[in-house]
Amino acid sequence: MSFIWPITSSVATTEQTDIHSNVTTTGTPLTTDIFFSPSDIYDPRLTRPFAIICLFVGSIGNSLSFIVFTQKQLRTHSTFRYLAYLSIVDLIVIYLGLGHLILRDYFQFDIREQNLFLCKFHTFLTYVTTHLSSWILTLVSIDRAIACTVIQLNKRFCRPKSADRIFIGMCIIISLINSHILLFMGSKRTIIHSNQKNISSHQQIIVCTHNTSEIYFHFFEKPYSIIDLFSYVLIPFLIMTICAGIIAYRLFFSLSKTPLTKKSQKKTRKSTRRAKQISYMLLILNIVFVVLLAPIVIGQVFQELNQEHRYRLYNSITLVLSYSNHALNFVLYGIASPQFRLTLRQLLGLGPGHTTHRRFQTFGLFTSTGL
Repeated sequence: MSFIWPITSSVATTEQTDIHSNVTTTGTPLTTDIFFSPSDIYDPRLTRPFAIICLFVGSIGNSLSFIVFTQKQLRTHSTFRYLAYLSIVDLIVIYLGLGHLILRDYFQFDIREQNLFLCKFHTFLTYVTTHLSSWILTLVSIDRAIACTVIQLNKRFCRPKSADRIFIGMCIIISLINSHILLFMGSKRTIIHSNQKNISSHQQIIVCTHNTSEIYFHFFEKPYSIIDLFSYVLIPFLIMTICAGIIAYRLFFSLSKTPLTKKSQKKTRKSTRRAKQISYMLLILNIVFVVLLAPIVIGQVFQELNQEHRYRLYNSITLVLSYSNHALNFVLYGIASPQFRLTLRQLLGLGPGHTTHRRFQTFGLFTSTGL
């Protein structure tokens, strides 16, 4: 995954000891026995405070977004249904990643080293949820593009039930793509400690790494990293850019040439103006998406094998960028939305109920295609 290296690197950590020890494997031998600690791969002085702040902000933001997007006024529209799913998925991402980082850096507790099942499942879930987050954003762009252009598909595709089915289908597809992690990730190893009196003791540990066999190691390092790069960032970004272009063409060129009656001109101008604002926001979101996520997947592809410690500062910065994307989505997709602000004020009791209701009716023509 784009930021899997700080969570499950291709190397494992071992405690320093003055006792001479031999290390053997209980299963398939590893291709290398080089070991680095997590602090060799990223700088805790940067990531530790960031993890606490980002987890706090992301927890509040994504939880608040989910509550808002599931309100009666919004949940009946497919766009906001996707954004509700996005809030939950991003919340899972930051707890899987930042929660794991906090436990390991502050309490020296690594959940992936407790047993082989947790190693496989935690890694698998991290990949699935981060990929799913990118594709939900892509589905939002597709949903809006169809709603603006294809009336026939709009009635079938841009509905809450359709959004639910598509989301479930996307979960299944992404899970199948990453299912190899459940089969091949991690291994059990036996450490044999022997002292000067030739008394030996055995200790079994979990090495949560893809370096379990030569074939899987090379598959994970290059072919799968390229697949990850395309499926996590490049393909979603390409689709979002195409959809943004379609929406912009529809709003800026097609609608301007459509003949309108005097009665509908004023109402259409208002809807078009708001839709144009959302198109600008969608373009900004695409740019922010690729800026925050591209550096880490590019680094994953081009960094030399087992040389993560040479890119310590770069790894720390990309870690911060990647989790910021999942923690701050609510700012870009929520706070920038008129419907979000209105619903939030209504929940907090900061606005008159009748005024809010009337403004929602004004936005009624627009809510199915806009944010």
